[in-house]
Amino acid sequence: MTNPRPRHPYAYTLDLLKLAIDRLPPTFAAPAKKRYKERLQYFWDNPAVSYEDIVKTIASLGKESWPYRRAYDELYVRYGRPSEESHLLENLDQVVRQKFEAFIHEGGKINHIESARSAEDLRVPSPFERYFTPEEKFAIQQALLLAREAARKEIDDLVTGKKAYEYDRLVEQYKGLRQRIESKLEDLRGLADVSEKWRPDIQEKIRLLEQGWSVVETGIDEAAVESELDYWKGALQTFLH
Repeated sequence: MTNPRPRHPYAYTLDLLKLAIDRLPPTFAAPAKKRYKERLQYFWDNPAVSYEDIVKTIASLGKESWPYRRAYDELYVRYGRPSEESHLLENLDQVVRQKFEAFIHEGGKINHIESARSAEDLRVPSPFERYFTPEEKFAIQQALLLAREAARKEIDDLVTGKKAYEYDRLVEQYKGLRQRIESKLEDLRGLADVSEKWRPDIQEKIRLLEQGWSVVETGIDEAAVESELDYWKGALQTFLH
């Protein structure tokens, strides 16, 4: 009897990377997707790989796919949300559907975790949890998963079909935004060379900002980068002049 293969030390992180690759918009270049799949397999086959290498790959994938993901998300909000709601109701039986419609009509929301603003918010049972029985909650959550999958398939068809032009324009807009953000980050790197005293702090800020490219983070924001740049320009004004 052979011993089972030991679990990869970074299995959860690799599962996230796999999910990110599987969920890439259909317009993301096939050769690039293949490259990241091969990289993922390399990580699985080499448990001694460093965590830093995995994180760098996740960040690289995030940055390369960022315009496509942002454009896809924007189209999903425009066209996927109504479809998602429709599919959700279709996947519920009549009794639960009527109760769910009443819940929504009264201002209820499902995404309690996503909307929580503090640890206390998470500890307090949401209206959703109080409104439905455990069995009803399970039925709604399962229906929601099916609804989102159906909506994603519809958006996949739209970005390569009827809405391809609209989607391509959004991709180009986000590519331009990515270029502007990269330019501001380069300016910030330049400021790190101005003062040896503040260099580690600026470099740490850059590192944290660049994590926003990652497919597993909340996202990078031009305003946040610009704010950080303005702050350090002001702080280093004596050195700059």
